[in-house]
Amino acid sequence: MTSSRSRRLLTLVRETVLPRRWAEQVAGTDQHVALLLWSGVAGALGAVLASGLRSLGDLLAGAAWNGQGDVADLAGSAPVWMRLLVPAAGGLVAGLVLLYGVRVTRSAGGWDILEAVVLRDGILKFRSAMVKSASSVITIATGGSVGREGPMVLLASTMASKLGQWAGLSTRQLRILTASGLASGIAAAYNAPIGASLFAMEIILGNFAMEVFAPLVCASVIATLVSRALYGADPIFHVPPFEMVTAWEIFIYLLLGLVGGVVAAAFLGSLRMSSRLFAALPVPRPVAMGLVGLLLGVVLLRYPEICGGGRALTDAVLDDAYLWRLAGALLLLKLVLTALTVGSGAVGGVFTPALFVGASLGFGFGTLARHLAPGFTAGPAAYALVGAGCLLAGTTHAPIMAIIMIFEMSLNYSIVLPLMLSCVTASLVARAISPDSVYTEALSRKGASLATPEAQVMTSLTVRDIMRREFDAVPPDTPLPQVVDRFLKGRRNHLYVVDSEGRFLGAIGLHDLKEALGASEEISFIIALDLMRPSFEVTVPGEHLDRVMERLWAQDCERVPVVDSFDTRRLVGTVSKRDILGVYSLEVLHRRTMMAKFRGPAGTGQEDTYVELPANYRIDGLVVGESLAGRTVAETRLRDRFGVTVLMIRRLDGGGQEQRLVPAPDTRFQAGDRLVVFGPDEGLVRLSSG
Repeated sequence: MTSSRSRRLLTLVRETVLPRRWAEQVAGTDQHVALLLWSGVAGALGAVLASGLRSLGDLLAGAAWNGQGDVADLAGSAPVWMRLLVPAAGGLVAGLVLLYGVRVTRSAGGWDILEAVVLRDGILKFRSAMVKSASSVITIATGGSVGREGPMVLLASTMASKLGQWAGLSTRQLRILTASGLASGIAAAYNAPIGASLFAMEIILGNFAMEVFAPLVCASVIATLVSRALYGADPIFHVPPFEMVTAWEIFIYLLLGLVGGVVAAAFLGSLRMSSRLFAALPVPRPVAMGLVGLLLGVVLLRYPEICGGGRALTDAVLDDAYLWRLAGALLLLKLVLTALTVGSGAVGGVFTPALFVGASLGFGFGTLARHLAPGFTAGPAAYALVGAGCLLAGTTHAPIMAIIMIFEMSLNYSIVLPLMLSCVTASLVARAISPDSVYTEALSRKGASLATPEAQVMTSLTVRDIMRREFDAVPPDTPLPQVVDRFLKGRRNHLYVVDSEGRFLGAIGLHDLKEALGASEEISFIIALDLMRPSFEVTVPGEHLDRVMERLWAQDCERVPVVDSFDTRRLVGTVSKRDILGVYSLEVLHRRTMMAKFRGPAGTGQEDTYVELPANYRIDGLVVGESLAGRTVAETRLRDRFGVTVLMIRRLDGGGQEQRLVPAPDTRFQAGDRLVVFGPDEGLVRLSSG
């Protein structure tokens, strides 16, 4: 529901930008236009924040390493004592910032954006994001093996989330706007607007609908324009021109995809093992991060180029500036150091390290291919670029995003065909070995799922969630006239036949009744047992909805009887296509329907329930504006004036934690409260516009 702030923004746009003849068309799509406008604002803010974090990181790196330039170059020219102490001190300080920052903000939750979108309705906490971004910048500036895209994306997403909460957007719109902030951060970090949009769609939202695609594109494009105005439009990686030497070379790229999928799964496994290792060790987080920093310092004594996230390393590998043995050593070191850094508790991205691991793998693979088949393969740099895409696709399980993003970061079209094949292959192999991607691991630990909304609804919900307890049934000895009378009094196409103990025997269809009435022989002796079909499909309370849909299709009916079990077959209710479609519209299409979902309390074992609402009534969300702020529930008289009942108040306390209040007559509304209200459509519309 569009808030007063969104309406004022739309009014300003209409009066100053749009011609009068378009005003009515825009008025009919207020919610979509408002979301598009807010996404543009989020994109600009995301790019500015990303630029600020980049500048802050450069300043901190210059202060830590006593120089100016890339972190890897600074580490290479630094004295031995500095190589040892700077990463260790950086890890310790970054850990202390997290430790005491979490205490100050009273927020111990993870920083994972996917978790926020899926489990927390797109709500991210600003103070918590600031603390974690500060810690991440310190880790990166002192050489930590994580990517700087992490804090950029976190801060951009958090700002978009706060913007959506301030604008009073609905839960679905808030999720989309938070994902738009994420897309703007990636677009600004990698100069890749299309890849950033696909990243948010394919990984974060799992939705390719136009109403989702448009805001993401808007945010990504504006963020890219701002970033290019500040830093130029050059691609992130400078790749020399190359092309496939022969069509048979595609099989070598296919083999690279297979190997890349295995390495991607190993990368995911190393992250998982490292997290479990540090969770089991009785070591405080700052100490663990400091020890990992010290280990990094020891490695820098021999390989200073490993310092940082690995973007400069990837560029050097793509430029054919390394020997394959050195690239292989750096690959192993980067894989281990990234896993240890992330596992110890450091905040940062694994996107950039994964690109380097893949580029090194491809470089070594290409060098071997050229040695075995000289003159029949492209140079190692071509395989390095494809290898980067393989690791990206394998670790994220998002091959479409990986293909587009590698193309955008290199602007090299000649490699698209082998890139497509290798990325898809790597994703399939990695998914087979490691079902969870680098982004869904945390969700799986919490018992959540990132399956497509359609599959999630149909495979997670059971008949018990939506079944109706009422049904029309008759004994098997019911005479035909009484059967006809039951059909006339009811509105069902089928009448169920049950015995004296309530066991389901079969069903009488309306067409079966018509045939019996049209028969020429005597019909006075016909009973329900003669009319019923004993092979009628049934379901049980624990069966999933996807299987019920198969039964509805096979039986060609509108309703399936529900029995307590397939053995006893005692009739307990029914489930219909209408009920399933109502849940589908509510959960997948996010449309207002006559179905309402009520969640059971967490940890109590109580299941979610679905309730059918009266016609023209709905449960919706409303943000308290100027007309309600400061007044009590009794003073507003919402029930008398609009027919609307306030079911719950969602309010943020001083620490950013959400409180859920059951309103009493003397409960006073506060500006920014999110109300859960129930009432007629007309009343809700008048209340929201008042």
